[in-house]
Formats: sequence, C-alpha cells, structure tokens
Amino acid sequence: MDITSYIQALVTTGGVLMGIWGFVKVVKDIKKNNDEEHDRRQRWDNAAKVLEENKEKWDKGLNDVFEERKLIVQRYDNKLNEIERRIEENHAETEAKIQQTQSELFILTECMAAVLDGLKQLNCNGKVTEAKQTLDAYLMKRAHE
Repeated sequence: MDITSYIQALVTTGGVLMGIWGFVKVVKDIKKNNDEEHDRRQRWDNAAKVLEENKEKWDKGLNDVFEERKLIVQRYDNKLNEIERRIEENHAETEAKIQQTQSELFILTECMAAVLDGLKQLNCNGKVTEAKQTLDAYLMKRAHE
C-alpha cells in the first residue's frame, strides 16, 4: 500500500468518525431536550395533582387572604373618612376666622376713616390729608371690585 492510499484511508476514516461523533451529539441533544420537556410536563402534572389534592386548603387560604384584604380596605376607608372630616372641620374653622378678621379690619378701617376725618375737620394738613385721600381711594376701589 502506498502512502497516498494510506492518507486517503486515514482521511476517510477520520471523516466517518467525525460524522458518527456529530450524529451521536445530535442524538444526545435531541434526547436531552426530550427529557427536559418530559420533566417539565411531569412537574406541571405533579403540581396539578398537589393543587387538586389540597384544593380545600388552597380555597380556605384564598378566602382568608380576601377577608384580610377586605379588613385592610375597610380600615383605610375609615381612616380616609376621618381625614376628610378633619379637613372639613379645619376648613370651616378657617373660614370663620377669616370672616372674623375681615370684620375686625372693617371696624379698624372705619375708625381710621373717622380719625382722619376728625383731624381734617381740625384743619390738620400734610400727612393727614394724604392719608385720608389714600384711604378714600382704597375704599372706593374696594367698593367697585
């Protein structure tokens, strides 16, 4: 046998071995994927069985969760209503205080107008005249707002 035939036989044998190795690898991958799929389905089946066997426990657990949720919602609704009630009370108090302050300012403004008018009648000029004109202009402007 000459060297060329020997190399050719080696290359052919190597090619056949590589082909067999590739085929075995593909078969192993297919088997692995098939086993993984089988195991996944088996786990789902087992989980379904466990759920079915413990259905009453799961139902009770879910009912307990829903009841707890209802209690939490009720608690927060009560707190929210209390906060809204306090806001309304504070708003009413604030409105009352604003009305009181406006009444007091009205009385003070009338008194100031009377004092300035009295000083004007006593012939006080200068700053008294300017202040009276400023107050009269302000009152006139407020009356037409």
